[in-house]
Amino acid sequence: MLDITNKKRIYAILLKRKCVILHLKSILLKQNQLEFPYQLPFFKEQHITFDSPITILVGENGSGKSTFLELINEKLKLYRIEMENTYQKELRDILKKASKDITLKYALTKPQGFFFCAEDFTSYIHFLVREKNEALSELKRIETEYKNKSDLSRSLAKGPSSKTLYEIDNLYDRDLLKSSHGEAYLSFFSSRLRKNQIYLLDEPETPLSIQNQLTLITLIHDAVKEGNQFIIATHSPIVMSIPGAVILSLSDQGVEKIKFDEIESVLLLKQFLNYPDSFFKHLF
Repeated sequence: MLDITNKKRIYAILLKRKCVILHLKSILLKQNQLEFPYQLPFFKEQHITFDSPITILVGENGSGKSTFLELINEKLKLYRIEMENTYQKELRDILKKASKDITLKYALTKPQGFFFCAEDFTSYIHFLVREKNEALSELKRIETEYKNKSDLSRSLAKGPSSKTLYEIDNLYDRDLLKSSHGEAYLSFFSSRLRKNQIYLLDEPETPLSIQNQLTLITLIHDAVKEGNQFIIATHSPIVMSIPGAVILSLSDQGVEKIKFDEIESVLLLKQFLNYPDSFFKHLF
């Protein structure tokens, strides 16, 4: 097994030679049961390969794009921000069992990276807001209750809450709580990018304007040059259009490699933009 030093040395050589780095090369699947998630399209395939550092997953809601990423992450155990609730725990238990029926093939060793879900980020922002409000309330309480005590006692009592506020305010280059949701999202995403890692992105376009989606794909494009690999589930035609990406369509027929201009939602959007009046005549 490669140690960390040798692994870094190999990656450095590959980057210097401008080689494409695919940390995750393929997935083997066994459809051992019929219930969720085994009935999803990707389980009909016995072998799914990754031929590009950027893989785009497209398909209707319910086609299994998010579940596919979740199953991969059950094997990889990538870092993610997650405010787990009862439903998520039940889902995680189901996926943990199902992950025993998939096998991942790596280029070198099991990669590190990040699982980035738009819903997780929203929960994380709400968590930061609650933490900050609780810390501010605690400081007010201490000011009142320690009014007649020494400065040292008051300072010691304020310590933990003051530290919490400092960490929240200085955690990222941009203040996530004062920025727009899209700006905060991009700042957080950018702060998590490293070299030679794999990133699973679940509908990363959700909080982003068109302009910010273009910024996102620029960040992804630049990160690939640093030896990173991305697997992205998306509904956004802009994200789908990333140059050099391989697009996998998930449907009842299974998993199929398609071109950007063959994606049904892209074709529909083009038709709508070219002939909006025709659509409105049928709708109203």
